[in-house]
Amino acid sequence: MSTLLNRLLSTRYETPVSGFAGFETGQVWRISGGEFNGVTLLVVKTEYHPTLGAAVHVSINGPLTIGSQAALDGIPHLPFTPEALEISDLEPVGFVSEQTDNWQDMYSDWADDAHKGDAGLFSLSVSEILGTIMAKLAWLD
Repeated sequence: MSTLLNRLLSTRYETPVSGFAGFETGQVWRISGGEFNGVTLLVVKTEYHPTLGAAVHVSINGPLTIGSQAALDGIPHLPFTPEALEISDLEPVGFVSEQTDNWQDMYSDWADDAHKGDAGLFSLSVSEILGTIMAKLAWLD
């Protein structure tokens, strides 16, 4: 009985989740409006993290620009709360059943850091996060 209860009540870090607030693995969303209008997001993973809660991991497909010059084709992995995506002016544009694995290395780094308490989830809109990233890249340039 104890083994059965342990299995029932245990929380695994990699617990698969079908989706949060309408966000599911394989969905493609487009930013509508603003500086990043037309940039797309692919939901690559949803999960429930034991300390951070619901997480929606996305891959950003650009181009992302600094001024008028393209700086990045995209960003392989960014972790968001479902609420951040809900406030992000996104429109659904499709679904992919097979994805590339180019996001997994960045996800693994994030997961290791999150496990140690050194990483979290973005709670601001996607455009705000992309704006901050691109501003920092411009500053480094």
